[in-house]
Amino acid sequence: MAVTIRVSARIAGLAVLAAEAAAVATQAHRPLPQAVWTVLIVLQLAAVLWATDRRSAPTLRMVAPAALAAVTTAAMWTALALSVPVVATGDATALGATAVVGPVVAALSPRGDRRRRVRLALVASAGAALLVFLAISWILPTVPGFVSDNHPPTYPDVTRLVDPIGELATFVLLAAALGVDVLRTWFRDRRRAAPHRTEGEPAFNEMVVERAG
Repeated sequence: MAVTIRVSARIAGLAVLAAEAAAVATQAHRPLPQAVWTVLIVLQLAAVLWATDRRSAPTLRMVAPAALAAVTTAAMWTALALSVPVVATGDATALGATAVVGPVVAALSPRGDRRRRVRLALVASAGAALLVFLAISWILPTVPGFVSDNHPPTYPDVTRLVDPIGELATFVLLAAALGVDVLRTWFRDRRRAAPHRTEGEPAFNEMVVERAG
């Protein structure tokens, strides 16, 4: 049986997550970072399963530009940090880029439903925050001349990266806001789709009292 692109993407995504889980398992001596990475892996697992589900194709096409904008923003910030290392010692540039990309995506989106544009902005900003967090936590510490914020003192001096807790908190808040909005819309649509009772017909939990005689 031929393997479809969707199945191949799911297998590749699960393989990457398995590698991340193996790396996190080696951090048993650091409970808090391990807990944070466990939550991120669970979120990534949900994202991989959703993105590779056949029913998600229309929504995936809608959010793809916002996701690409998030990747582009994170890549540009990483390139800037490599060129100007002082950028990576503070949160200002990263959080500023995260705050800008969402409104830009919303402004460039086709005119339409306001709620949809807000969701695209949240996807772009949340994605950028998460990717910058990963860049600071995983990518830049492997580059010569950079060390993580909790690295022991070194000689000669190198660029000590900022603690990316701000980027992580930004991602969590924006992702939570997006999730609440999606759930609220889902519940509202279910209520609207519920069958309406005919006027004068008693509801299921209403008592019908007939007058004697």
